Amino acid sequence: MPSYSKGFIQSIEGRVKNGSLKVSSTFGGGNNVASVASVASVASVASVASVASAGSAGLKQVSGKTGSVENLQALGRMKAGKMNKTEREYSQYLDALKACGDVLWWEFEAIKLRLADNTYYTIDFFVMSASGMLEAHETKGGYAFEDSIVKLKVANRLFPFAFFLVKKKKGGGWNITKVGNKSK
Repeated sequence: MPSYSKGFIQSIEGRVKNGSLKVSSTFGGGNNVASVASVASVASVASVASVASAGSAGLKQVSGKTGSVENLQALGRMKAGKMNKTEREYSQYLDALKACGDVLWWEFEAIKLRLADNTYYTIDFFVMSASGMLEAHETKGGYAFEDSIVKLKVANRLFPFAFFLVKKKKGGGWNITKVGNKSK
């Protein structure tokens, strides 16, 4: 079973206690109380387990300056279908939401969108909410490079589903921001 961070477990326990995270009737007998261990056991599906050992790309210090943009860039890219640390953590969050019925389905890097000639955007997480709406979730750990934000905005303008920018909060949790004002 994958390991979950202390902050993630506390976040789930808090949401279960205050009622903002409900457990589906097929998981926990219809009441709203669940332990993180039971949520985690459901969340340990093959999609998470298969990528848990992927690891993330190393960082290379190009210039002698700490904090420079070069220091933030990964040494190469992750192989297609492999998650970095932030993506793995967000997949755990989506699995917990799926176990509780807030998310019906999600897939990592399932769709590549053509934005222009020789310009593509791969959706990090394609998610189907409990209402059946398809959403594109783009995860960012800390620094978001301008080209990735531009591609996200262009994709939002061209395609008929909702796009969300997902960033890690300091201290745990997620800031999920809808891109644009599309009502589709």
